[in-house]
Amino acid sequence: MQTETWYALATLAAIALGPIIAVLVTRLLDSSREKQRRRLDVFRNLMQTRGVRLDPVHVSALNIVEIEFYNDGRVRQAFQSYIQHLSSPMPEVREQDRYFEQRSDLFMNLLFEVGSSVGLAFDKRDLERLSYVPQGWDSDQSMQRKNAEMLGQLLSGQRAIPITHTMVTQSPYPEPPRIEPPKNPEQ
Repeated sequence: MQTETWYALATLAAIALGPIIAVLVTRLLDSSREKQRRRLDVFRNLMQTRGVRLDPVHVSALNIVEIEFYNDGRVRQAFQSYIQHLSSPMPEVREQDRYFEQRSDLFMNLLFEVGSSVGLAFDKRDLERLSYVPQGWDSDQSMQRKNAEMLGQLLSGQRAIPITHTMVTQSPYPEPPRIEPPKNPEQ
């Protein structure tokens, strides 16, 4: 074949295959960006809720870690260690401080590994130390948990509503005004 024929065939192939290759490359790049965005969302949600671990967003982010970081062995190992600890039974009162410290360390290790996987390097100590949660949020969550537990006990018959009968001799409300009938001047 002549050189001109080769150039014609190469041009024809470029015209036919160029847009197809461009679309495939674009789709691969979009897929990669979307995967990175989802992984960053998981990290962002875990960071936002690291002080409020009973938050539904936190639990949802934890439950998606295995999917989004399926091919990252370090993240999966940190995740499995943390989940195993979360699933372990609560120890006796004297062992609870150590238990919760270990839980926190395992979570911070998971957060560190997820951050490293998405390209963000944090110091493990700073991850825990530099989070902020208002005390009111913790108090509100504790009160909601206590109220839900008490309501459950009430509905299951384990708790009764205390009722006290008291005799009130005087009403706490003021007496209504008295309207006197008009006086008849003819009488």
